[in-house]
Amino acid sequence: MLVIDKLREYVRENRDDIVGDLRSLIKHPSVSAQGIGIDECAGVLNGIMRDAGLESRIIRLEEGNPVVYGEAKGESDRTLLFYGHYDVQPAEPLDAWRYNPFSGIVTDDKVHGRGAADSKGNVIALVKAVKAMLDMNGTLPLNVKVLIEGEEEVSSVHLPGFVKEHADMLKADACVCFDGSLNPSGSPNIYAGLKGLLYVEFRVRTASVDMHSSLAPIAPNAAWTLTRLLNSIRRDGRIMVKGWYDDVRVPTKDDLTLLESLEYDVESIKKDYGVREFIGKVKGKVALKRLLFEPTCNIAGIYSGYVASGSKTVLPSEALAKVDFRLVYDQRPEELFRRLQDHISSLGFTDVEVTMLGSLEPSKTNPNARIVKAVASAASSVYSRKPSIFPNSWASGPDYVFTKILKMNSVWTGCSPAHANIHAPNEFTSVRNVLDGICYVSSMMQEFAR
Repeated sequence: MLVIDKLREYVRENRDDIVGDLRSLIKHPSVSAQGIGIDECAGVLNGIMRDAGLESRIIRLEEGNPVVYGEAKGESDRTLLFYGHYDVQPAEPLDAWRYNPFSGIVTDDKVHGRGAADSKGNVIALVKAVKAMLDMNGTLPLNVKVLIEGEEEVSSVHLPGFVKEHADMLKADACVCFDGSLNPSGSPNIYAGLKGLLYVEFRVRTASVDMHSSLAPIAPNAAWTLTRLLNSIRRDGRIMVKGWYDDVRVPTKDDLTLLESLEYDVESIKKDYGVREFIGKVKGKVALKRLLFEPTCNIAGIYSGYVASGSKTVLPSEALAKVDFRLVYDQRPEELFRRLQDHISSLGFTDVEVTMLGSLEPSKTNPNARIVKAVASAASSVYSRKPSIFPNSWASGPDYVFTKILKMNSVWTGCSPAHANIHAPNEFTSVRNVLDGICYVSSMMQEFAR
């Protein structure tokens, strides 16, 4: 019997145990943005990792949420570091969920709940892969280190400090960040780099209290001030802050060659999200190139004045907007935040306060690196189709702590379904996705050990 067939037989026989542990994780809320259930979920995860055969422990930080870390020795001298996260996004709006977001209910092979796809399903697949290898062979093909943090959904604020402090403990030959999903065709996405992130909040205050709107001819309106500010930052799709593009590295020839070889249905985004057309009516590889290699400026939320039902003639004294900027290699969020502050000051916005809520640096790994080839080979074996290897991701994550701080090659991949309502109501994964994910991670270990 082939190794992959043995793996599939193992996960089928242990299906109930695997799904039960996933449901247990989902039932323990771990909302980092709201500080809900973090310690309890970390404790549950630590137990699951120990049961899998990892020497696992909870490492508490002076500030920030605890890290769950485990190790297991293998036959090879090579060491592979795996990264994941147990925290989740807030579940609101709660009334938009079909099922309780923390029920972990299973229907028609789907496991429902906040974090099912992002990223507790991935975490269970990763941990259970270690258990599968140990149960089947009595040993691992190589040394494994597993780092699961609790702040990924709030920009991994304390992870860089943790990684610097524990660099010797985390030393490895390569890293796999197992926090991704499959593409719409059902094959894995493999990213050799991620965009960075700068998340800010703009707060405008023009008076001590809201006023009657009849005073509009003479009294300043915070909402209009905020609107002018936002319009000054982005115009016709381009970020207008001075020096914003100074550190942008253009795509290399290898990056563009990889882009041309990609078979990714970017048009499926329109169908899945009900979008009529993309900005500028871009299509195909042009749209994909823009996604992968351009910095972004996005209004994530905006609030001012009266927004309930009916009417209220009010002149707002305060306005607020949350804005995220996706960064490409080699932009630096701290430098760009300073440029943003200078931009606000240069235009005379004296009533505006800007606060950095989170930041991540972009990352980059050579697409020809050994770890990329090993993960791609594992993907082909498990999913029986060619994976999509991206030179970069349009999403963000703390991959840079491995590539820049630990100086190792790293890839970002995972086993969650495409368009699984991540960060939205009715998030889900499927039992099949998790079981395939266990085979995927197990095959990675074998391929990289060779």
